[in-house]
Amino acid sequence: MRIATTQIFSLLLATGAAILLPTAAFAQDGGDERFEPEGGFYVTLNAGVTSPSDETFEGIQAPVAPSPGVAGAPANVAVGFDDDFTFAGAVGYQIPKRLFGVFQPSVELEYSYASPDVSGGAFNGGNQTFEGDIDVNTFTINYRSELRLKDDQRVVPFWGGGIGIADVDANVGYFPNNGVANAPTFGVQGSDTGLVLHSNAGVSFRLTDKIDLEARVRYQRVSGLDFERTFVAGGNSAFNADVSGRYETVSGLAGLRFRF
Repeated sequence: MRIATTQIFSLLLATGAAILLPTAAFAQDGGDERFEPEGGFYVTLNAGVTSPSDETFEGIQAPVAPSPGVAGAPANVAVGFDDDFTFAGAVGYQIPKRLFGVFQPSVELEYSYASPDVSGGAFNGGNQTFEGDIDVNTFTINYRSELRLKDDQRVVPFWGGGIGIADVDANVGYFPNNGVANAPTFGVQGSDTGLVLHSNAGVSFRLTDKIDLEARVRYQRVSGLDFERTFVAGGNSAFNADVSGRYETVSGLAGLRFRF
């Protein structure tokens, strides 16, 4: 099921509002007490479920024998994905500074991974059977801002985002749903690197002086992906078209942060 971009940002906005409103009220009741920010390195480990949007990879056919096809005809491959497990790990540094009196910034280097299976799709609006998966490895530089009101605060809202690169490996196969073919006749294949952007909002619960339990919602998009549609029946690997698209997903993650 495709999730509209407006719905994604509405979800993030609602999450941020749910976090900020009660803490803003608490800040007004807190008098002149202010936290004293402490800097230091930390490591985060998170895992959860990611829900990719359906995507269409678009191109123009330029078949090379023995690939069938019509030169100049569209090659639009709509792909549907299953929900999948995802995980992320980061090394960060809390900057010992206050911004606007209540925010403490951090910077992070993060790696994340997901490999959703293909659940369905269509070529040029036809009736085909799809299978396969797509591997997504991302490497980002993140900014994180925590809303801190006092030193002994146990519940800390945070939000932020990141930018970096994603290595995406596509292995999508499909064949006509005609009861004859029992193996893929075409595929969307290849590996490409694209620009990845993500934004997230969440809350951190301090378990000990050094360990936090965290939960977050994340929107992630990888743009500028280029793959090949190839004819793969009978052991072939014949070029048919270059196809382009993106990868877009919303994830729910939970994990731990270890502060040093």
